[in-house]
Amino acid sequence: MVRSLIDDIRNVRFHKVDIDLEAFNGRTIAVKCAIQWRSMQIRLLTRFFLRSSLTSPESLAFDSISGGPYTGTGVSDGRILKYEEAYSGFVEFADTWQDRNKTICDGISDFSTLQETCGRPLGLSFYHQTDELFIADVYLGLVKVPFYGGAATQFVADAQGNPFGFLDGVDVDPETGTVYFTEASSGFKLRDLHELLKSTDYSGTLHKYDPITNQTSLLLSNLAVAAGVAASKNGSFVLVSECMAHRIWRFWLAGPKANTSETFLQLPGRPQNIKRNSKNEF
Repeated sequence: MVRSLIDDIRNVRFHKVDIDLEAFNGRTIAVKCAIQWRSMQIRLLTRFFLRSSLTSPESLAFDSISGGPYTGTGVSDGRILKYEEAYSGFVEFADTWQDRNKTICDGISDFSTLQETCGRPLGLSFYHQTDELFIADVYLGLVKVPFYGGAATQFVADAQGNPFGFLDGVDVDPETGTVYFTEASSGFKLRDLHELLKSTDYSGTLHKYDPITNQTSLLLSNLAVAAGVAASKNGSFVLVSECMAHRIWRFWLAGPKANTSETFLQLPGRPQNIKRNSKNEF
């Protein structure tokens, strides 16, 4: 979530960076120009458009062979899409709910009362050792999809018996498969987003799911809209964005500061998604 979800969720487009002057056309935008002595390099940003009936892109992920991007929040009706070069567009990859009714659900928009039964995915993260796609669904909790797609399987629906009502971000430790995820708020649901963003709500939380013990534990609480989450490459810490407090928290998982937290970055805007790259940058 880098400004409020309301501001960002409506007209977002997917982009791919290329260095290829021949690719420049009417659907491509030059976004960065780096001029060097006797040479010029132009980075081009190519738009990937969703079909007009699909709305609200937010998170994306790539599989272990750089396939994709996959998008769950590009579709407010509960579907996960994958970009296929051969089709020059997005194709349906998975659903977040096994009993999803296409007739009822396809094409619904955000804040529809049907989302609670159709699903509303926000966070996406691949575990590359198995190529499973892990999804934080606002209403359905944590679900996962096998590498070939299809219907998702729910594996975490509550914390200590309290059902989740507004899951947001998710990330998987690349080595251990431990899943870190956020609940934006326990007092508001997505349909109450306008009220949440005007409130002083501090009920956001950061959680950890251990696939070995099958247990979920609370790492951080009292967060002002907990959004994106990303574990470090070596598993020593996890970052979580606190949207309404304009900051990124770091929770230490190992080392002398284990089980403590600190401000990692203060920002002028509202941080939302966080992603880790191969260089352990965020």
